[in-house]
Amino acid sequence: MNISLKNIFKDIDRRYGITYRRLKRRSRRSLIFCIIGTIIVFYLLSKLIPHQGTYNKNIHYDECLRNRLEKFSHDQEEMNSIFNHEPLQYGEIASLPFTGNGYLGLSLSSQSQIQFLTDIRSPFISSGYSPIVQISSDTWEASSATIVQMKQGLVRRIQCFKFSKERSAYVTHLLYAHRQRTSLIVQEIEIINPTENTLDIDLQQKSQISKTDFKQLDQQDVQFDSTKDIYLMTTNQISTRQNNLIIFVIITNKIIINSHVKPGSQEKQTILTVVKFSSLLAKNSLSNETYFQQVQNKLQQQAKDDMSDALSASSLRLLKEHTDTWSSIWQSGFRISRSLAPSAMNGDIINRTIYYVICSTPSPIYELNINETKRNELNQSLFQIDQCYESHSTLIGEKLWIAPGDDLAVSQLAHLWRSTLSRKGCFTLMRSGANGVLQSMLLSIGGIRFRNHHLEMYLDPKDLHRDMFFRSINFGKQYHVNISITVGHDNRAVIDVSVDNENAQAYACDAGCLDPPTKLSPHPVRFPVKMTSPPTAILYITEDFEYMSQLKDTLHVKEVEIAPPHAHDVLALHRHGHKLGGLPIIFWIALAFLIIIFHLFLLKIVLNEMGFFKHTLPTYTRARVL
Repeated sequence: MNISLKNIFKDIDRRYGITYRRLKRRSRRSLIFCIIGTIIVFYLLSKLIPHQGTYNKNIHYDECLRNRLEKFSHDQEEMNSIFNHEPLQYGEIASLPFTGNGYLGLSLSSQSQIQFLTDIRSPFISSGYSPIVQISSDTWEASSATIVQMKQGLVRRIQCFKFSKERSAYVTHLLYAHRQRTSLIVQEIEIINPTENTLDIDLQQKSQISKTDFKQLDQQDVQFDSTKDIYLMTTNQISTRQNNLIIFVIITNKIIINSHVKPGSQEKQTILTVVKFSSLLAKNSLSNETYFQQVQNKLQQQAKDDMSDALSASSLRLLKEHTDTWSSIWQSGFRISRSLAPSAMNGDIINRTIYYVICSTPSPIYELNINETKRNELNQSLFQIDQCYESHSTLIGEKLWIAPGDDLAVSQLAHLWRSTLSRKGCFTLMRSGANGVLQSMLLSIGGIRFRNHHLEMYLDPKDLHRDMFFRSINFGKQYHVNISITVGHDNRAVIDVSVDNENAQAYACDAGCLDPPTKLSPHPVRFPVKMTSPPTAILYITEDFEYMSQLKDTLHVKEVEIAPPHAHDVLALHRHGHKLGGLPIIFWIALAFLIIIFHLFLLKIVLNEMGFFKHTLPTYTRARVL
């Protein structure tokens, strides 16, 4: 039987047409209200929920500061520099702008004083003296930010003085404790005024801070052949808690207190401060006036000699000496992929902690006054790594990664690290100074242990959720090992190992060492992450092929299998800050909102048809067909 399509549409209209027209008239207004409500909710969510991103995209900075910080943004993205606005902006981690060379330390904080490190096993001793120059203006509105450049050992404060919304003058204040010249502190103040107004600023130096245990012994003006400037030399005495005393001499140049920078011009001041201090002296030594005077005279002469040497070098040369030394120390390092999980520790916190510890540790290998025999001996000790590091990874030790709030807290943090590493077998390695301490910290982060003939990496396969890279681990006869852990697309972690010398004789195997040893080269060699029963290291490296071949017979493992892939929600938490995958949280909230609105709208339609809502509708009369 043939059914006409026209008759079908007529039948549908006869049965459902009335209902459709009713709903169309009733729901038009409700639909408009729903759309408007949805738009409002979306707008509020976009404002209330913080977005993940770089500082350029999500924070509204002062335009002048933003332009000045732009040149350091790459280092910040690489987590080698830390920005702190004053006050702090959203997403910034509070970090003390501290600098030190293992003998002297201080920060750009207004309350900071020069700290003496008389012994690495003892806390800092405050001198009661601050050479830091504070810059201010009574006329112009100021904004500022500090930068800690961890790879260069520098701290900066950038201040902008606003004349108008479009035009600002700015001041860059650079501070560092010189790494090679251990008695030297350098400040460089550069003032640039590109505006059409004169910039009037005040420069203040608190210098001596009154303390009950502080006593000034002598003060005199000194002059050097290389400059016409007058320098102030003060000799001071300070008592310590151990009923001892320290004599110290400070030489510094006098600053220009008021500065008037003309439109379209710039000025620069370099403030050099030399500090020489004695070892701890017993208070009864004061009774021996001859000895006491000899100590003063010796320190004064040493301070004059050091200042004369510093003045013979340009400010660019001093800066290059310092940054080159820090770059050499940082040849070894650690990198970890950024995690967005709550309370996760990222590379900026790790690098900041390492930086503070290195600032509090001498580096005699690079000092100018050390003889070559001693330097070679210290270099050799960097490869005497046996028994370091004997414990689990320090990444789980919360106290080791706290943010110091002042100079004394930096000292306490460094002392905690040195005590931890020393008690875990790294005492010999740390004797070489900052380089040895850095190597020890890297070994502790990776759970890397040195035995008599091999290296082991003890990390739990279940914890390898993030990419890690250990750079230039000292190993063997004067060469280095690079170890990379990467989480692939299949959610499994793999290990890549390489050495920096083509002639190096080094071999590696994965957990259990059941497979034949693989020779290492400058090209990375990949190993799977395996789990064993009982648990063993996930990686072994040695220089002896025979030793490595026999190692599997001494491990006594029952089961060896490739580690299972990590759960998707765990990786999503690190990569996206939540367990919902790559889409932002606002998407899922919006989707849930739309689903709820749809079901409420559908419920209203059903209730209407069941007669719960009474409405007077116009009568509809179907035309009769005669």
